[in-house]
Order: sequence, then C-alpha cells, then structure tokens
Amino acid sequence: MEIPIQFRLLLKWKNLFNDLNKSPKVSISKEGKGVKSVLFLLPESIQEAKLAHYLVKVDNIEPGYTFGYVCNEKSKNYYPNSSNVKFMTYRDIDLNYFGTIKSEELLDQIKSINYDALVDLNTNFCAATSMLAFEINSKLKIGFDSIIANKIYTIVLEQNQEGFLESNFKMIKRLLGIRI
Repeated sequence: MEIPIQFRLLLKWKNLFNDLNKSPKVSISKEGKGVKSVLFLLPESIQEAKLAHYLVKVDNIEPGYTFGYVCNEKSKNYYPNSSNVKFMTYRDIDLNYFGTIKSEELLDQIKSINYDALVDLNTNFCAATSMLAFEINSKLKIGFDSIIANKIYTIVLEQNQEGFLESNFKMIKRLLGIRI
C-alpha cells in the first residue's frame, strides 16, 4: 500500500505534538460488555463498500447503541440510509493539500460524540479517514495493516488475500462485542 510522503510527514509532525499515543491500554476479555458507540470510517470504492456493508446495518439497531458513519459523499449511495444512525459525509472540497479533512465544522460534528470505538474499514490507504482516526480520541481503534497503522490504531488487522475481509469483519464484531 503506497502512502504519500507528504501524508507521512504530516503524521510525523502531528505525532510530535499529540498526546493520543499515550492513550491507556485496552484489554479485551470474555467478561467485557462490549462497546455502546462505534464510529465506522467507510471505504470509497464500490468493491470495498459491498464487503463493508456487512457491518453497516442501520435497520435493527438495538436500544442503547450509537453508530456513526463517515464516508466521502461520492460513496454514500453505496450504503443504506436511515435516521437510526449518524451518517456524516465529506466532499473533495473539504480536503486540504494532504488529502485530510480541513472543514472544522465537519470535524466538530464528527467529534461531537465521544465514541467508545473507531473502526476504519478502508483496506486501502485513505488520507482523510487515516488522519481522522489519528485525531479521534477513542480508546479502541481498529484498522487494517499499513506502514503507519501502528501509529494510528490500537488493533491492526492483517490483510491476507483469500477471503480475508469476511473473516476480519467477523473478528471486528467479536472485538467490539456488538450484535449487528
């Protein structure tokens, strides 16, 4: 996975002044109650969206759960729409030179809910969601392996080529302790 040098430099710069890397360790056990709120960062490509749809269930959300979804406005029609969830989109004009979200209004909207967990479903590098995942203050952050993943996520899922997405999505559900 190719990550642009300007993004790596931006991440390194933000890492110098960010205390998020000193976040508390997360322990996962069978006795845990799971999370009650999750922010999903959704992929832009239709191929990845078809598989991510496995975790994007908006019809029968159990009471007490809060799910938020963030994606590019161009890919929103790949996902189900419902008033049961908070669906936030960004446009290409909301991105800066580095490909990260520059709209303070949108960032404030996304950060307005303190999510228990964040899940980046992008299997390919996406600057907007990678930096968003870095900046969101959540104890549990799950994402796919890349050369910068260890700086962003608390749990990194490896990508193997044979049927990996379905098994990784099942793993994500188990880690979160949610019934979707």
